[in-house]
Amino acid sequence: MRYGVVRISSDLPPPSLQRRLIEAAGCDLVLDESHPIVADPQALRRKLERLEPGDEILVHSLETFDLTTGGLARLIRRLFEARVTLRIVGGARVETLSPAGPMPRVLALLADFESRRPTAQTVRRRARAQVSPLTQHQLKFAREMHRRGHSIRAIGLLFRLAPSEVAQLLRVAPPAGETDSELSADF
Repeated sequence: MRYGVVRISSDLPPPSLQRRLIEAAGCDLVLDESHPIVADPQALRRKLERLEPGDEILVHSLETFDLTTGGLARLIRRLFEARVTLRIVGGARVETLSPAGPMPRVLALLADFESRRPTAQTVRRRARAQVSPLTQHQLKFAREMHRRGHSIRAIGLLFRLAPSEVAQLLRVAPPAGETDSELSADF
């Protein structure tokens, strides 16, 4: 069976053009944004990985999958292992990635590398170190300004920071009368 995948994206042409190209290539079933599987990239990936040997996937371009390069490498490897053909119909000529031949070595290496890396979800769960909006030199200068009696608000205006951010960086209590909304009006 030939499955066509159509997505709405700024990286892709209008869905009507994608659909026309895919149907012209002989697609049996078109999955578009109205289909719940296409709306969720992870669900689409899982669906595509469960296709039967001999099935084909038709897309306008690889941007249709909305994956990173590593994610694409893993997907294409799984498609090859499942004996599913991928046809890219949006270029000057139809590109066919067929599992009939050996998998290119670079694709296998990229897929292995991506499967060993921590996933994006794992990385997001870790607490990231707070990056200071000021360099060490600027922070030293801000502390000196505060020691000399300059207000938190004046320091914030100089470095384009909210008073609460300056107070946090200098580890002092924010002044009672100065709010972040007053600062944004000055920018």
